[in-house]
Amino acid sequence: MPARIIKKRVRFFVACEGESEQSFITWLQDLSRNTLHIHLDGIALGGGGFKSMLQKAVALHKRKSKNGGEYRDRFLIVDSDRTEQGDWSVEKMKSEAAKEQFTVCFQVPNHEGLLLRMISGMECDFPDASSARTKLKSRWAAYEKVMNARALGRQFSEDDLIRAAKSDPDLRLLLTKIGMLTEA
Repeated sequence: MPARIIKKRVRFFVACEGESEQSFITWLQDLSRNTLHIHLDGIALGGGGFKSMLQKAVALHKRKSKNGGEYRDRFLIVDSDRTEQGDWSVEKMKSEAAKEQFTVCFQVPNHEGLLLRMISGMECDFPDASSARTKLKSRWAAYEKVMNARALGRQFSEDDLIRAAKSDPDLRLLLTKIGMLTEA
C-alpha cells in the first residue's frame, strides 16, 4: 500500500488586537474548513496603541517563524478608533506595517461595527465608535464583548460575511488574500 500523502495547509499569521478578533479568526477558520486548505494562526495582542501592537506582532511573527511557522502572508487586525488614543494615524500604521510586510485590516470603527455590518440590511452602516456597540446590541440582544467562535457561528453565516465584505474594503482584502473571495 502506497504511503498516504498529506497536503500541507497554507498558513497565515493573523495578529489580532484582542480576544474578540481572535474568536472572529477562529470562526473564519471554521467556515473555511470544508472548502479551503488553510490555517489561520490567530494571536491576540492584548490591545494597546498602533505602534505597540505592531511591535508585538512583529516579535511574535519572528518567534513563530523560527519555530517552524511558514506563513504565506501576515495580517494585523485592529480597530480604527485606536487613533483616538493619540498614537499613530491610520496612514502611519499602514505605512509602518508595510515595512514589516504586514497587511493591516482595520475594523471600522471597531469590532462591534464589523459585526453590525454582518447583520442583514446593516452592511453599509459605519457607526461612530460610541454608538457601534449599542447599535449591535439592538440587533443582537445576546451580544456580549468577546463572543466565542461558536456563538459567532450561531449568529452569522458565510453569506453574512461575504455581504459585509462588499462594503468593507479591509475585510474584503483579508478574505481575498486567504482565498475565501476570488476578487479584491
